[in-house]
Amino acid sequence: MAEAESRSFFKTEKTIADIREELLVSSFEIWAGVVLQSSANTVMPILYCDFDAGQDSLPVSVNSSLAKLLRLLYKSTGTRTDLNKAVSAVFYDTDYDTDPATLSQWQEQAVQLPYFQELQHTPIFLHQETAETELNQLLDGKAAIFAFVNPFSNSVSLKALTHLLENSELGLFMHFTLQDMQVALKRAKNDEAVQVLFGDRLSQIRDFQKKNRSTDKREEFLFNTFEGLLREKGCYTFRFRINWADKVQTSRYLVFASKGQQAYTQLKELMVRYSEVQEDGVPLFGANLQQQQTSLFHEHYTYSIANLVEDLSQRAADYNNRTVQHVYEKHSISTYYTLENYKSAFEKLMRLGIVKFINPKTGQPISKLTTMSLIRYNLRK
Repeated sequence: MAEAESRSFFKTEKTIADIREELLVSSFEIWAGVVLQSSANTVMPILYCDFDAGQDSLPVSVNSSLAKLLRLLYKSTGTRTDLNKAVSAVFYDTDYDTDPATLSQWQEQAVQLPYFQELQHTPIFLHQETAETELNQLLDGKAAIFAFVNPFSNSVSLKALTHLLENSELGLFMHFTLQDMQVALKRAKNDEAVQVLFGDRLSQIRDFQKKNRSTDKREEFLFNTFEGLLREKGCYTFRFRINWADKVQTSRYLVFASKGQQAYTQLKELMVRYSEVQEDGVPLFGANLQQQQTSLFHEHYTYSIANLVEDLSQRAADYNNRTVQHVYEKHSISTYYTLENYKSAFEKLMRLGIVKFINPKTGQPISKLTTMSLIRYNLRK
């Protein structure tokens, strides 16, 4: 999809089926590619877990996330990133309100899709009667795991998330609404899964909500808290906020997490294509947010080129004689900044006489900046 089309994707209301079709397989491909490339000469077994199987509309089409996944696995056969050899796919619908027959129909139609018979690992469809036990056995294995899940849809999903976070090679694509999280937190006294996941943070959330009546501040605190516990478990994480197109109110969030930094960075780069951007080119990591962001208040943005310039101007000890690419990969963690933002910031710093650009091969100063240019700080300033 062209960048302009990607940026307008969320301008109209999207269902989970729409989001799955657009983003699920491309996200998995990025994450799995990084995992396989980093596993040296061995083929790392990978478990692809779809906890919302059956949520795609029926009949299953060639454009569904399932069909795209099968096509991806098949076409990678024999390549350096042979996903067909590495990946076992698991499909499970944790929503007990869904008619069990729906997943059965979905499975029957999936078998008829092109490439299904060409898979080296037959996909596993977990049905509700024995699903939890079978799922736990699969998650206890030694495979790297990528999961698509709404962790707050019910206790089963939340238990699964707690289990998943113990995996050392993990990728998560989560989707949920603010209400989903609030409902889960309200049942904390009677839901051990909520208690285990949030722990002492439950009392912190209650204290914050007692002292703050602002809906926006409460929402921000909840999501910062959730991302904080993901980071505590070793994840790099970011969220993408989707507002309703016609009102200043959140529709849902997409939260991505990875135990590996490279996959995290590449997933951010994927979602930048769908994000609105500020006047200075820094993405907002969200859609339909601009009605809340006016140029009148641009100086109050948390992330801006002006703030980035100020920060980098004081980081000679960290980044002197480092490439732009290196600075981007290290400094951008937990920020909204893109590689292009760093190039813009360093170009401003050059005009201010704070840095010079150096050709890494010749060691000579250059005027045109590339991602592999060295940044040399003027240490006498």
